[in-house]
Parts: sequence; structure tokens; C-alpha cells
Amino acid sequence: MPFTVADLLDLPSLRRARPEVVSGSAAIAAQPVRWVHTSEIFEIAPLLKGGEVLLTTGLGLVAVSPDARRSYIADLARVGVAALVLELGRTFPEVPAEVVAEAARVGLPLVLLHGVVPFIEVTEAAHSRILGGELAELQAAAAVREQLLAALAENRGLAAFIGAVSEAAGCPAGLTTTAGELVAGAERTPDPAGGGGGEQGRMPFDPHTAVVTVGGEAWGSLSLHPAPAPEPGSPGAATLRAVLEVAVPLVAVEVSRSGGAPVSRHQAGADLLRDMVTGRYVSTGELASRAVGAGLVVRPGQKAIAICVHPRAARTSASSVVIAARAVAPRVYGAALVAEHEGDVLIGVSTLPRELRRTLARFAEELEGELRSTVGGGVIVSAGSPVDDVPALVSVFPSARETAALAARLTPSATVVLAADFALYQLLVSLVDDEALESFVTGQLGALLAHDARTGAGLVMTLDTYLGSGLSKTRTAETLGIRRQTLYGRLERIASLLGGLDLDNRERRTALDLALVSWRLRLAAAQPALLP
Repeated sequence: MPFTVADLLDLPSLRRARPEVVSGSAAIAAQPVRWVHTSEIFEIAPLLKGGEVLLTTGLGLVAVSPDARRSYIADLARVGVAALVLELGRTFPEVPAEVVAEAARVGLPLVLLHGVVPFIEVTEAAHSRILGGELAELQAAAAVREQLLAALAENRGLAAFIGAVSEAAGCPAGLTTTAGELVAGAERTPDPAGGGGGEQGRMPFDPHTAVVTVGGEAWGSLSLHPAPAPEPGSPGAATLRAVLEVAVPLVAVEVSRSGGAPVSRHQAGADLLRDMVTGRYVSTGELASRAVGAGLVVRPGQKAIAICVHPRAARTSASSVVIAARAVAPRVYGAALVAEHEGDVLIGVSTLPRELRRTLARFAEELEGELRSTVGGGVIVSAGSPVDDVPALVSVFPSARETAALAARLTPSATVVLAADFALYQLLVSLVDDEALESFVTGQLGALLAHDARTGAGLVMTLDTYLGSGLSKTRTAETLGIRRQTLYGRLERIASLLGGLDLDNRERRTALDLALVSWRLRLAAAQPALLP
């Protein structure tokens, strides 16, 4: 943080002199002090460079006219003096009125000292603070330079390097070409009051921006996007300046190394997702910086979500789903990583946990709408359990993919499914060939299975539909396409074959439900996925 006029007046040596700000009080809190001088010379202004605080007893103003005193104040303001501190008592018992009036007119902070203080105490204390702050900034810049040079040496690409810049700055960074194309990093955070979602909305603050020059010409700009209302511990202006100064030439090196045509954010995100699911990465830190460079930032209160989109029909190609997902995901979630892998389309996004189902349903609806307008065909959209950050998606993408595959076999009419909803299926799928599980299914449903094998009566399917309909006979009959009287007959036959059927008994109902789930899993494993 810069040393300001307010900081100077808060020094113990000056507080003892009872300082009074009579002009420019609104500016002193933000007015930085480059140095502190003491002088009684009337024509001091030409010897100053700006940013100084001038301490004086006013001796040089004694034998001059009021107009000369006004000129003295105007000249100090013209060279950019941070403040004039005038000690009363030795020369002037009270400040000349024309000095106060002129300081107010030109906007020069004027401070009166009502007690005597050795100026050397003030200058020593102030210069120690000023030099200490500059040393801290130099040390911070050196640490940033070391961090970014290490990231550059890893040669992971431009998107990953912009992610490293974001980490060093403590806020999102974005790299934009002179044509306005966002090459890497994040857009500025939209103002929630501006309406819209994703990357839409008003931008309520100006980023810290610097031009990136490649080959002697402006190639683009690097921007840092600190929060409009910084929280405690957020990066200060000095840190952001240091990051920009260090990062800009290194970004130019990375752009040159990429041949001037760096990988797009879309491609960087796709490469990242494929590396995550195949294990081709060095560390979680690498994944985090690459994600930020590709534009995905998990903000406070949000969770990272792994989504898998599984085409229902063979005619719906994964490439067409990728194109549609890249169009839809930003509208629903903002920044998103999208890639095709082994026939599935994988997507990494962030959202508020309480909005997971709502946003997933909206995404699925808009995605199917986008596909209908192009190639046609539906999809199954599944999501894994929410996790805290992007690297943790490595652990949940497999369950998102398994859930989509299971849904395609077990509930082919579903559009949106969550891994949490299919947790039981995922638990049992690894046991589907286990002898103990087979014995359990036979013990619970054996009589019905044997009867169906002899007669084709479909009693197992009837019981499964009845439990799935919440024991509603009306919904069960409608789902099966049979009359209620026919259903009553089947239920009586089921009860007879099972030696009595008390579905009000929770333990019995749970055992049958588990057996039916296992039966469906075994049935699905014996046939190809159900695709229209």
C-alpha cells in the first residue's frame, strides 16, 4: 500500500503537533507521498519533482506580498506537491488568509501544525515508511517474477500461463487480441444488477490493463479483474501493478512461442478435460491453472460440476453435441470446458449447489432444442456430485459417465439424471455377476421369474412398475397399458407366488425393490444399450 498524506499525519511525531487540515481534506487519504522535504526557500517549487510533502515554518513567506504568497501556493500545486505542512508559532501566529484561500482554489492539501516538532523526526519516520513500502513492493515483484518464470518454463501453453498470472494476481486475468477476441482467461465479472447470466451483463468496473506488444506491434492486452468490492486479503493495487509489469513481457514470449496463433480457449478447455479423464497431468496445481486459463473459475459459494452428455441415437454424433454444448453452456453456466471423449461429451462448469437440478434441466432443455434445429435426436444429461474445485472433477467424471450409461439402459426415457440418484445402481453394478447377488435375486423373485419363463405373463415387470409408481394402481395400469382389473389379477397372482405380499412392510418392500434393481441391471448387462 502506498504511504499517503493521511499516513504521514498519523505519525506519532506529527500527532504531537496537533495537525489541522484546512484545505484538501478529502484528498489526503488517497494522496501518495513520494518524499518529505523541509525548506524555508521562497522559490522552492522549481526544485521539486512532484509527490513531495513540504514541511516549513513559513520563514520564506514573511517579507513578500499577499500576491507572492498566492503564487507560492500555486507553483507548489503546479509541480504536484502532495501537501504543504506549515508550522505555526515560530513565524506566523496564524496562517495568512490568502494562503488558505489559494490552497483551496488550486486543490493543494494544506496542513497547519499547532505545536512545535523537530522536522528531522518527521522526515526520518516518513522516509523509513516510504522506503520500507518500496522495498516490500520490490520484494513482491521479485516473488511474482520467479513464480511466472517457473510457469513459463513449464511450457504448458498460453491458456495455462494466463491461469498462472491469475494465481499470482489473486484475481481472474484475461488475454484479448486487438480484434477483441478473448484468447485465454476470464471475462470481467458481470454486475448481477445488470441482468442476464453467464457472460452477459454490465461491467461495473474497469480492469487493470496493459498492452501486449509482439514483434514491435500491439498484439492485444492483458487485463486483471479484481472484485469491485475487495474482501480482506484481496490483492492490492501494488500487487496488481507488479503482476502486470512482470507478466506482460512474458505473455509476449508465450505468444511468440505459439507462433502468434495460440490455441483457443475452447481447444484449451477440451485438451484439459481429456487430460483429466485419461490421467495425463502432473499435478492438481497444473489442472487449476489450466482451468483458469481456459476461463473456468469456481467463485465463492459455487461448486464445480462434471456433466456427461450421452446421445440417445446413433445418428446424433458426438461432434454435433459438442458444437451445441459450446453454444448452450455459456448461456446457462457462463464459462465452460467442453470435450468429446469415447463417444460422450464431457463438460466442466461451476454453479451454486442449490441450483444444480434447475440449471441442469435448463441446460438439457436448451441443448435438445439446439440439436433439434440442426441434426435432431435427443440426449441424456447426467451430473456427478458437486466438488469444491476444478481438479476435484477428476474423481467425479467417471461417475457422471457411468450414470449416463446406466440411464441409457435402465431409464431410457429420462433426460436429466444425477449420480446421487443412481448411487444404488452404481453400487450394485460392480456386483451384478456376483453369485451372492444372484442368489439374493432368486430368493426374492425366483417364483415370479420361473412363472414368467413358462407363461410370459410379465409378473416381474408388473411388480417393478407397481413399486416404481409409488404403489399407485392407476399409474401402474396406465404405464403397462392394461386394464385395472387385469392389474388386480396380476397383483393377486404375484402375492400368491411370493407367499403373501405385504408392501406396507418396509423391510419386505426394500428387499423386493433391491432385487428388482439388481434384476434390471442383469437384464441390461445382457443386451445392448436401448437406442431408438
